[in-house]
Amino acid sequence: MIETALVELIDRTTAECVGQQRPDLHHRMRQIRNRVLDPAQLVLVVGEPKQGKSELVNSVVNAAVCSAGEETTTAVPTIVRYSEEPSAQLVQQEPSPDPAALDRLPVPIERVHNELDQAVSHGRPVTRTEISLPRAILKNGLVLMDTPGVGSVSASLTATTQAVVAEADALLMVSDATQELTTNEISFLRQATALCPNVALVQPKTDIVPQWRQVVELNRKHLSNAGISAKIFPVSAKIRVRATSAKDPDLNTESGFPPLLDYLRNELAGKHEEFTRKLVSHNITDVVDQLMTALREELSNQNPRTATETLLELESAQRRAEDLKRAVGRWQKTLSEGIQELYSDIEHDFRERSWTIQHQVGEIFDEADPNTTWEEFAEWLSTSLSESIADTFGWLDERRERLTEQVCDELLREHIRTLPNVERIQAPDPLDRVPEPTPPKNANYPRKDQILTGLRGSYAGVLMFGLITSMAGLPLMNVVSISAGLLLGTKSLNEEKDSRLKRRQAEARAAVHRYVDHVTFQVNKEGRDTIRNLHQQLYDHCNRVTEQAQAQVSRTIQDIKREAERSAVDRDERAREIKRKLEELTVLRKRAAMLASNRIAAA
Repeated sequence: MIETALVELIDRTTAECVGQQRPDLHHRMRQIRNRVLDPAQLVLVVGEPKQGKSELVNSVVNAAVCSAGEETTTAVPTIVRYSEEPSAQLVQQEPSPDPAALDRLPVPIERVHNELDQAVSHGRPVTRTEISLPRAILKNGLVLMDTPGVGSVSASLTATTQAVVAEADALLMVSDATQELTTNEISFLRQATALCPNVALVQPKTDIVPQWRQVVELNRKHLSNAGISAKIFPVSAKIRVRATSAKDPDLNTESGFPPLLDYLRNELAGKHEEFTRKLVSHNITDVVDQLMTALREELSNQNPRTATETLLELESAQRRAEDLKRAVGRWQKTLSEGIQELYSDIEHDFRERSWTIQHQVGEIFDEADPNTTWEEFAEWLSTSLSESIADTFGWLDERRERLTEQVCDELLREHIRTLPNVERIQAPDPLDRVPEPTPPKNANYPRKDQILTGLRGSYAGVLMFGLITSMAGLPLMNVVSISAGLLLGTKSLNEEKDSRLKRRQAEARAAVHRYVDHVTFQVNKEGRDTIRNLHQQLYDHCNRVTEQAQAQVSRTIQDIKREAERSAVDRDERAREIKRKLEELTVLRKRAAMLASNRIAAA
């Protein structure tokens, strides 16, 4: 049987990985072995968040099996397979060799999204969702898996996705048509094709991008330049939904889904054995090449050296170790100083922006009445603060790039281009966590209070001018005294209105100042947390690169010393052993290469 031959090749390759102490390659071959023994044909839907992966799976099977939307993010993988009756399950632990060990919770298929949200919110260890549907496209063993996003513009596979990439028969890389493929997405595809050679690129959202054809052509060139062989399928899930609802074949053709479905149906479905052969051949060939490269390097080092050569190599390795120590001090100093500057600069930057806003607030409320302009003012204040926050964190992201380059430049020369995968800094939204400023209280000036104020002012006027005019023989209430009372009453009323306005303006300025100070506190907290995370990422990257270099130098020194101590007989014996192992690996590689032409049998 083909499975027997494949498993035998995989087991032999695994044994070679163990013999050369390569646990990474050993784990990879174990994943391939599990894939060979699984009759399902797994198609992985991968890509960065918010690219339309879940909508794509829903459109392929014409069912809302995956949570989709602008505010929705895939938290755990969703597997969609065939069955005669619709069903759904939540799996609460990773698969194990013993099926009885799986903790599967059947849930109503129409409530699967709600059940998953509740399970995650309660901290239950849900690792995936399994959906079964009676769909013709799934009937030949095709299984779709919607995966969590691989990280914002991340060049590396996330742990959740990487765990199944090597076991997949094919990958659908999803990158919407709003922009061409980024450098990190190309790097992601290179990594993915190293594990799974059958890759296609799907570009959703063509309905909102008039120039999507130009984007597709650019991506075709990017893939060709990167040496990645992948078909491209531009699609629109929204048009597909409308076409399905209206049963409109022309609209369905416009959605771009028929070529994608034909690809899944004709080039993937029902070809499990063919893809399994290619998958095993690809991975065994790659693993054996790595093992043979290491053996050839060791063989080239078996030639006997003179004492002078050994001494020179040892001195060179020791100088390298000393250079490493100095490099550690340089990059740690650069990183520490840069982070301290960021801590002080970000607080100063947003404080300066907030002071500008507060100055504008003062100017506004020198003239405006909070009672009549508060809603318009609150909208302006929120917009101004949001723009200032975005500007501050945009500036911080620029500083992140500059600091990353400065720190990495302090590493050894051969590691200068080894830049870490530090995510872009996104502006936070702390306004939702800060209570909005309230308008001044007692803003209304009741009519009765205005009358009383006017009466108090007019009473004094009537009394004062009535007494003066009474000396001239006029009665207390006369035209002069009444006119003076009206004038003074009006003046008192206007002064009271003006006084109340100034109090409202002062209260509004004080409320806004407290609000801006609160926002500033939150922004500074977010900034410090962001900088602390940046510090940790840069430190971890540089420390990892340095430790790897130090470990390599240490191994080199030990190898030189061990080589100097070994006798010529030992070297010759090891050389013969390496040559014999290389011959065995060459035969193993040839057998793996024959898989692609369907010429393989159990030995």
